[in-house]
Amino acid sequence: TLRAVFFHDSALGMALFRSMNLSEDRLLATPHVYHFMLHGLRDAFADLRPLVGRMLRSPEPEVREAGARLACLSALRHDSAANLADQALRSRDARNRLGAAQIAAANVATSEHRVWCETRLVTLFSDSDADVRREAASCFDRFPDDVLDTSGALVQSFCNSPAFEDAFPLLSALEHARGRLPGMTCMVCEQYLGRADDGALDVRTGRFADADTVVKLIFRTYQQHQNDEWTARALDLIDRLCLEGITGFGDEFDEFER
Repeated sequence: TLRAVFFHDSALGMALFRSMNLSEDRLLATPHVYHFMLHGLRDAFADLRPLVGRMLRSPEPEVREAGARLACLSALRHDSAANLADQALRSRDARNRLGAAQIAAANVATSEHRVWCETRLVTLFSDSDADVRREAASCFDRFPDDVLDTSGALVQSFCNSPAFEDAFPLLSALEHARGRLPGMTCMVCEQYLGRADDGALDVRTGRFADADTVVKLIFRTYQQHQNDEWTARALDLIDRLCLEGITGFGDEFDEFER
């Protein structure tokens, strides 16, 4: 109800919101309160700032995570919220950093927020918490083809980070790219093969599916980058597939020959 009031009369809606009894921290992460604050960030951030700060310090994990999301969303719209976002990103609390990773990953493909998000994701790729790294890696799920093609620096940072242990979002984004694959696909595949262990060859593991995608990407990259600076690297990868006996190599080679 207050969201509807706020939409028509923001001052009245905010006044009514401030009159509520929000002494119980868990209320702040409920969908009703969270979405009211979310919609109020653009025009009433000054009123909501104390609550966002309180959420970041809450004893409730889900409230700290939600507060970090609101802090980072505020920073995308207001320079004055930068310190709140930094507080979430530099926090020792993994739930704060997880909320920040969710916002950076979800908004990185938006041109106006891309620089801010990429800068934070580079750090989050090396976070000490696996869930935070996994969330940061999910950024590639949102990448349209044209953005992926111009994100070499971000992809390289990802490849050189601990987050690459969950390479599926990036491999999937490359696999489903409709146009010509960027040459940096070679770099991604090199990194995958460099980190691969016996699990990549075992059909019973999740890494088997990734290995199959890598094989397809290598042949597709070679086919689309003949006689350019990526040709030799793609050929080297094909040689490596043959030498290491990666599952699926033979089928892709026969298909390519046809």
